[in-house]
Amino acid sequence: MSKNYVDHIFRRSLLLSKLFTKSWGSPQTLEKLLYFRQNFIGRGRINELIEKKKPTMEWSRKGITYMEGNFISPLYEWCPELFVPGVEICTWRGLFPEKSDKRNGLVIHLAGTGDHTFFRREYGFANDLLKEGYSAILIENPYYGTRKPKQQFSSSLLNVSDLFVMGAAIIGECNFILRWAKETGHWPLGISGVSMGGYMACLAASNVHDPIAVVPCLSWTTAAPVYTEGALSDAIQWKNLGKELSSKHFRDSILQIKDCDWLDQLDDRESFGRQTEDSKRFMWILMEEFTNLSKYPVPYEPSLVKAVIAEEDAYIIRNDVPDLSDLWPGSHIKIIPGVGHVQAYIQMHDVFREVITETMEAARKYSPTETPTKIQENVEIKEN
Repeated sequence: MSKNYVDHIFRRSLLLSKLFTKSWGSPQTLEKLLYFRQNFIGRGRINELIEKKKPTMEWSRKGITYMEGNFISPLYEWCPELFVPGVEICTWRGLFPEKSDKRNGLVIHLAGTGDHTFFRREYGFANDLLKEGYSAILIENPYYGTRKPKQQFSSSLLNVSDLFVMGAAIIGECNFILRWAKETGHWPLGISGVSMGGYMACLAASNVHDPIAVVPCLSWTTAAPVYTEGALSDAIQWKNLGKELSSKHFRDSILQIKDCDWLDQLDDRESFGRQTEDSKRFMWILMEEFTNLSKYPVPYEPSLVKAVIAEEDAYIIRNDVPDLSDLWPGSHIKIIPGVGHVQAYIQMHDVFREVITETMEAARKYSPTETPTKIQENVEIKEN
């Protein structure tokens, strides 16, 4: 039996839940995302948007260590038309050691594919790490949980562009939270996530101007092979996407996007030995444009990055794509031998927590780039 047998079982079950059932996303949306990637998050400039917002949150408190709240995504402030109503509200949960002198740092735990609640991260990560003094912030992904559009079924994003909006929004939201955490005295800081959450952690870390711990688990450097060759590829509505891609209106609209060579790349068939279908080649092009980590800055201190990967992962394809250590020199990789994606996702939380603790302790040797300024008086706390 193949070591990633469970991955393939889950792969067949995905056929019941299709991805990208509506479209690639409007060319206008793709154009705005390209501009934002090229001029802001691709240059580490997300904090220029965040600086315009006061770092305050509304809290409702249950007990001493458990807090919940929400804020408007910084990306929405820049371009509200990218968002379906409700997606722009970032809902979060915070768990903190009861006594401030027992707090050893704070980690943002990002949601993986299909993780619509806080339960899995709270009981798989936060509770055990709290015993070691590490506070936790859990946020809902855009398009997940209370941020899920009404017309969307479960985790099945309607448009390819929704994934890119999710990534861009999370970059802003994580940086907003990290700025708040630093200014309220939390240190060291870290970001982690599993599967899609691990990849989103890398994106967010690329725009952080502080030495923070980054622990991406079961992810890699680009989503291009994940959606064109990995287990998720069979869940995509290729027929519908191919039909839209072949339409003259769609292609003419793409041609109008400034500094965009996507259709030129599509026509250069010699560059796509691995992909023969137009729709899969175009998916590869978009994923490389918006998800390849080479398009984003190297984290402030790459030696504080430690990725955890499953040796037999059938979801995260690592062949012939950039290696993390090449893109982020000084970063580290831990391989879990003999397991696939799903088995590691379910059974290896102890390994993930161990690496988070190890990396946070390494980050403790560093100081934040600026002395934190106490802003507790700016935070409104509401008793339940």
